[in-house]
Amino acid sequence: MKAFLRAAAVGLAALASGCSTAPSLDWAALPAGAMLAKDAGYLKMPMIAGAVVFYVVLDPLAPNWTIEESRQGDDRYILALRHKAIHNGGDGEARQVFSRRAAQLAGQPGFGAYEVLAWQQGIESSRPFAQRVAYGEVRLLRVTPPVAAAKP
Repeated sequence: MKAFLRAAAVGLAALASGCSTAPSLDWAALPAGAMLAKDAGYLKMPMIAGAVVFYVVLDPLAPNWTIEESRQGDDRYILALRHKAIHNGGDGEARQVFSRRAAQLAGQPGFGAYEVLAWQQGIESSRPFAQRVAYGEVRLLRVTPPVAAAKP
């Protein structure tokens, strides 16, 4: 009888969370999911430790690419991009990430555009995992101030 009441409570909570007019109540399923996982025997210390280690290594919320930039002059930058060692996708994003950062740099006061001077990408063999890398050099182009209209 106790198991039936627990299952009924979980079902009622699932139905109530689905009928709400609130924007999103996905979080309401977490307690029910936790109870079901506990009842199934999934919440034991070795499984919890394994899940924590998996999350720390994979870290799905971390960005896929890291950027190291080196300022070479007033208007030149070298951008070095490195892909996460353990990742889930993002293999073809290097040029997009590079272009996005170059556009941010070109948005500085006094600059209006950028020019790519060099670009290369490849795979760097390292232990324990090989990583995708990309290198690019950017020159920021200055905006010429508009010529003021001469008064007659």
